Amino acid sequence: MKRALTILFVLLAAAAAGAAYLYLRSEKRERALALGDASLAAPGPSATGKAAEAVRVSVDLVHQLPPGATAIVFANVIALRNSPLADEIASLAPSQAQDPEYTKFVRDTGFDYSRDLDRVALALWPGSSPTSVVAVAEGRFDTRKIEHYALANGRVLSQGNSKIYEVREQGSSRVVRFVFLAPDEIALADGPEISHMLDANANRLDSAMSQRIAKTAGAPIFAVARTQDLAEDLGIDAAHDAQLAEMLRSIQNISIAGLPAGPDLKVAAAAECDSTVDALKLSTTLNGLLLMGRMALADSRTQQAIGPQWPALDKLLKAADISHDSHLVHLHVQITPEMLRAAVDSASKEATSRLK
Repeated sequence: MKRALTILFVLLAAAAAGAAYLYLRSEKRERALALGDASLAAPGPSATGKAAEAVRVSVDLVHQLPPGATAIVFANVIALRNSPLADEIASLAPSQAQDPEYTKFVRDTGFDYSRDLDRVALALWPGSSPTSVVAVAEGRFDTRKIEHYALANGRVLSQGNSKIYEVREQGSSRVVRFVFLAPDEIALADGPEISHMLDANANRLDSAMSQRIAKTAGAPIFAVARTQDLAEDLGIDAAHDAQLAEMLRSIQNISIAGLPAGPDLKVAAAAECDSTVDALKLSTTLNGLLLMGRMALADSRTQQAIGPQWPALDKLLKAADISHDSHLVHLHVQITPEMLRAAVDSASKEATSRLK
């Protein structure tokens, strides 16, 4: 049984989530992002009209999302497609033989995310929420083909003048819903929040999240998240590592933004802690773990245990830089195509082993 628009939904999420690990090209922007400089949100008089328009587009799309989300992700896929990084990402995509289901999806719907998706914004909630993801995407959509594809395994409902398409995911109680907001814009959700998108009078993003977004909206790709218990989210056992768990719980917000730098990915993340003391403790601990990782990878036995991916992991750890400034902890790293391929290969092997 086909999953209909579930595939499209997952691809939109993957495109945005992967793109969120890109970083700003210039050192000036890098410094501004790390400090949470609000000037990224509103270009000054010297900013080009093109840059100002890019900020406006990202903000407009993101602010269509409903309130209450734990995380917001935005990606200008056009920026990726027009960069040298595009060839690297395309080379990682599965071939027709590896993923015949997606090949059939493209044939039946006329939609290929690598070609037809231009921009996407996502709102994310915990998996226990009625809706865990809402995506708003701009691009080129063959509405007739997509509608036919969805109705093969779903149904259509009316809400005012809009049609909401529902497709139940196989083996799950969740229902993927989508609606065309315009010929070139589609909204998708895995829960009832889709109706919120059609209510012109409904509230959009809350002010706290909007303020965080304003600090990174100058970047073509960004993500912001608020955390309640990051230690639990990461699976840290407080009984065995109480100190690390306590430091992770002090993190209130995380921001990521970026841009391709040639074939590489420049990644930056800023974590906002409860206090300067917490930021110092977390930065010190993370640098200690980073040093231990580098030392471990210098051991041939560790290299053998990790396998062919160890050189890429070694370069990643050596490239990572962790620092703190007041109550902020910063991570900067440049990811090469070699590192990216190793990560994809490792994830693929792990997924295969779980299926056995």
